[in-house]
Amino acid sequence: MDLSVWLTNFRELHERARRRLHTSDERALYLEAREQLARSLLAAQGHKLQPGASARRNFRVPKGMHVDVSFRAAPLRSRTLDISSGGFSCMLGGAPAGGELCGFVLWLPGQEEAPVVGRARVVASAPISQQGSQRVSFTFVDVSDEDRERLEMMIFDLALGYIVA
Repeated sequence: MDLSVWLTNFRELHERARRRLHTSDERALYLEAREQLARSLLAAQGHKLQPGASARRNFRVPKGMHVDVSFRAAPLRSRTLDISSGGFSCMLGGAPAGGELCGFVLWLPGQEEAPVVGRARVVASAPISQQGSQRVSFTFVDVSDEDRERLEMMIFDLALGYIVA
């Protein structure tokens, strides 16, 4: 199937999912297509997926959103650099310890619904500047299925907005 036809079909499925108009068969087809698109975009970005891992949980899109991160030492406010349904990264003034747990509140843009709230674990950090700023990556530890689905819908909205076909 031609890529532009596949994308047109996916966009239609995605819009039906957004409106909750799927039959159970369409929902299964949509989730399979969403995974396929995420795998393709991960490969295009040069990322390799671990065997058995969900591409949808690992596929990140660049998006700046307010996030409040609460460590034992102090709460911090930042903006995300990128986001997936499995985690996010942001800039922080210092590097928390790898593996450290924190609470977070993620404010989704343009949504009047409650923010995504949960716990996350620090999985990586890297210096960004000489002033001590760090790019810190988090994986979600405790996020409801409903919030994860809200994140995935937003992530695929953003991804589809970047794709011209």
